[in-house]
Amino acid sequence: MLKLKILSFFNYFLFFLPFTQALTINLFFPLKISELLLFVLIFLFLQYKWGYNYVSTLKSIQALFFFLVIATLSFSVNAFWTYDYSLKPIPFRIGRIPDSFLRLVYIYLNVIAFLISIYFIGRNKIQSLNFWVKGALWAAIYAWYLFISSALNIPYLKLFGMDENPQTLMGIVRTGTFKEGNFFGLFLLLSGTIALFLKKNRTAIFLLLSILTTFSTISIVSALLFLFFYFKSVIFRKKVLKIILLIFPFILIATLAFSKTEFCQKYVYAKIFTPVSTLTQSNMSKVDRYLTGHIAYKAGLNNPVLGVGPYNYGLHYDQYNNINEIVKNHSDWSREYFKRNNLRAIPNNVYMEVWAEYGIIGFLFFIMFLAMTLWISIKLKNTILTGGLLAMYLSLNAFPSFIMLFLWVYLAIPYALLYNKKLQEANLTIADEN
Repeated sequence: MLKLKILSFFNYFLFFLPFTQALTINLFFPLKISELLLFVLIFLFLQYKWGYNYVSTLKSIQALFFFLVIATLSFSVNAFWTYDYSLKPIPFRIGRIPDSFLRLVYIYLNVIAFLISIYFIGRNKIQSLNFWVKGALWAAIYAWYLFISSALNIPYLKLFGMDENPQTLMGIVRTGTFKEGNFFGLFLLLSGTIALFLKKNRTAIFLLLSILTTFSTISIVSALLFLFFYFKSVIFRKKVLKIILLIFPFILIATLAFSKTEFCQKYVYAKIFTPVSTLTQSNMSKVDRYLTGHIAYKAGLNNPVLGVGPYNYGLHYDQYNNINEIVKNHSDWSREYFKRNNLRAIPNNVYMEVWAEYGIIGFLFFIMFLAMTLWISIKLKNTILTGGLLAMYLSLNAFPSFIMLFLWVYLAIPYALLYNKKLQEANLTIADEN
């Protein structure tokens, strides 16, 4: 009875993963339904006897445990470390040390969610992932409602917990049930791969197409990478290559026509090819990402052992801010903007975030964990999940942070498959002995 109850909690936890801004309660931070369910899951999960096969599966994630040690040490040292320069005054939720501690706690919660997901997805023979897809489907439908309504300038109904003015582009809401378009874009991408994994092809197509509502460039590029990886065996067949050659002139003409549009010139060409030394409205985000990445690189390089501490990147922003050396055509507005007065800056790149806040050692353990996860997926010969992981790793280059529960549940799936495989092998051994 307990097993059935906890499995239900886990399934609902998966269903509510996309509701990270919608259906939340603001308590210094948006408290999510998935987080409340996670607390219940932790309490119930600690009462379980995990078994040898589960514990042996966890031996593959030693790098993650070492990363947790580094993160804990990073907090402990940086909480009381005195730097030879003044830290940037920024707004805190509670205070400098409590905010850093909360980030550390949330890292642990994400890892615990990862461990719980391995157990229940593995034991439940992957069926629980259907609840992930159902939640993603409802979130995508709601996102299209927001997208179409805002595009037509029609009043729309916001779910409680959402910002008064959700993030938009050209007046069109791009966030769905999330706070940012990049968050939602990657969630839809990973959801699409899970739907394919479960052989829900039509749902997968809908979820992948829904990425368009986010206007997330990195999510669209990552989705194309996934599709190329998924269809690579088909693409390189002779018949398919012949078809591609036949339709290539039409693709070329369509691409040239699109390149002449104002949208492409402003949001694609100018954004990509305008050098960072020349600041324009179109390449603003590119310059911003270059700056925040450079600051993170310098902060990590100068604090190589333990970094600057969890959630502390913004405190060191002024020390490494060299925007005046980068941009040659500053205005009064841009000088003030890049100072980020009374704002907490973030690297907007997971790899740079880990590099800056947990140092080179923490960065190496984090990369080792991601590499091991990919290697296990490759060994299991699962093309869909391997492609999904590659797409995720690419997206993390323009992603606000790694402490999103859906990322860790997805990272758990290859280990869950490995655990499930061990369970099946153990059952076969017992059957043979009997």
